[in-house]
Amino acid sequence: MNKIVQIAVADDHPVIVEALYNELAKLSDMRVAVLAETGDSLLSGLKGQPCDIVISDFTMQISEREESDGFGLISRIRQEHPSSKIIIYTAMSNSAVVKRLYRMGIFSVISKKEKTTELLAAVMATQSGKQVYFPTSLRGELELSWAQGEAFTQTRELTISELEVVRLFVGGFSLGDICERLSRTPSTVSTHKNNAMRKLGLSTDADLIKYAYATSLI
Repeated sequence: MNKIVQIAVADDHPVIVEALYNELAKLSDMRVAVLAETGDSLLSGLKGQPCDIVISDFTMQISEREESDGFGLISRIRQEHPSSKIIIYTAMSNSAVVKRLYRMGIFSVISKKEKTTELLAAVMATQSGKQVYFPTSLRGELELSWAQGEAFTQTRELTISELEVVRLFVGGFSLGDICERLSRTPSTVSTHKNNAMRKLGLSTDADLIKYAYATSLI
């Protein structure tokens, strides 16, 4: 007899939770054991019923954190349930955030713009022994980055100086203000900002601002 794969589903929209439950119920040897509409209820459910697969929206809050992004929740799941494979099902499409999620150990990130079959393919792929699953729409870009180690290694994290400059820039400070606050030359500040954008895979100031808000960098 095959082992029944236990699945947890979490989204702050009840209609999505119900729709995913109905789709996943069609898969053989799999059972939706936990349904949640908040990050806290997901963590509580996983304590009572550990799951092999966790499917969650990205913007799920947990009470101990003020951020509305899912990094805090994902970190908790990774710490408390390291064997669970996490699939993020989200409307968020920021490539820098997606790469950061994979770097955190996420099994797959599936856009809600994709057909449901893409999510089901990711669920089935968890049983194949693969380390990660890339959705069709992002496969070329992410597979190349993964193979090269680009954007998935800890060496791409920002230095303290780069982080300080980015936070001040996104916070609305001018180049002159940043130089004065950090006692740095314009050339040094510009270098830190450019290095940060290069590491994060961002090409415009607008992208940097979006990334900062999406990741609660400020």
